Amino acid sequence: MKRRRRFCCYCGGGVYEKDVDGKLRDFCGQCQTVFYENPLPVASSIVVNEEREVLLVKRAKDPYKGMWCLPIGFAESDEEVRGAALRELKEETGIQGEIVRLIDVDTVDNYFYGSLAIVTYEVKAIGGDLRPGDDASAVTYHPIDKTPSLAWISNEKALRIYIDLYRDTWAMLDSFKHLFPEHTVMGKVIPGEAEHKTFLSNILVKLIERDIEQICESWARDMRHGAPKLMPHIRELLELNRSILFGVQRWLSGEVSSDFARFLATGAQLKATGVRLPDMVIALALSRRSIWLHVVKKKFLSSPLEIYATLELNNRIIFYYDKVFFAIAEGYCSDATDGMR
Repeated sequence: MKRRRRFCCYCGGGVYEKDVDGKLRDFCGQCQTVFYENPLPVASSIVVNEEREVLLVKRAKDPYKGMWCLPIGFAESDEEVRGAALRELKEETGIQGEIVRLIDVDTVDNYFYGSLAIVTYEVKAIGGDLRPGDDASAVTYHPIDKTPSLAWISNEKALRIYIDLYRDTWAMLDSFKHLFPEHTVMGKVIPGEAEHKTFLSNILVKLIERDIEQICESWARDMRHGAPKLMPHIRELLELNRSILFGVQRWLSGEVSSDFARFLATGAQLKATGVRLPDMVIALALSRRSIWLHVVKKKFLSSPLEIYATLELNNRIIFYYDKVFFAIAEGYCSDATDGMR
């Protein structure tokens, strides 16, 4: 229990509670000093491993002795709160950390300590050996979605914020593991628009690489209904479609200097074999559609953020197909005697 102030630290006079500015505050009737209670700064850390387990400490002392909590402790008068979070983490768990980001700031009135300002950071473990410190009876990682009831309500609040922050990222990682169980993938991706786009782009590149024949077969089936006039040329067009899909892979991988000039000759050759340019427009549209039909079939879009990021990727793919079509159309126009069909 927090001790009450009985005597003034300045004059030794008796201290009693008085209404000051609409709130009961400790007041010295002798020297007229008002004692304002400011929240004590407390630093807390969320450390999560690649198995999505959060580091918790079992308290060895009151308050809340025997309960679990995040690594937590008071900031000293001569240190930053960020530094206090890393110091307390090392003292309580033996783990050396690196601040990733601020997760939450919460103010609470605690029966034992009084008013507290609890600042919680996401921290990345970078070294050390896991062991309980003097204030801990145990320290271990718990599944982040199955944590015991925590000593500090602010810890539970910060964990909820952290989980919400990473929910979409974890859904993407799970999608990747489901699609490519043979590949390893880092368990943590920092949430952010750029990171999500890059990660989804990599998934799409790998998906095309692995399933290119399935995508081509689906495209060929669609061609029978959408562009039946082109079926006599399907063998040559299948090779073209494979070439375009490989180009999409390179394009999404950042090879912006893809060679589109090769499609000039393709356009001239298609025209020479009697393939009409309007039919090629349909064939290319079906080719692009086959990529996204395959994505939908694999069911790895599980959140609004993923869908948004994928729409951004679709814009890049559309741009690639536009450049392919432009080159093919130029190939058709290379023979001025016939013009564009």
